[in-house]
Amino acid sequence: MRVLTITELMRLTRSELCQLAARIANELTSFPEGSVERADAEANLRNIRFVLMRRDFSP
Repeated sequence: MRVLTITELMRLTRSELCQLAARIANELTSFPEGSVERADAEANLRNIRFVLMRRDFSP
């Protein structure tokens, strides 16, 4: 899994971000503790949460 940039995530809708976060959270348990894949997944979740908190989704 590669780490998605803030710029990439900013192009997604709120719904897409929420779906992506759910998918990554489900996959997280399949990665071993301390693995690069798990660290990447955790970084993605942090980035998604950052975008969701920062971005104004109002019309």
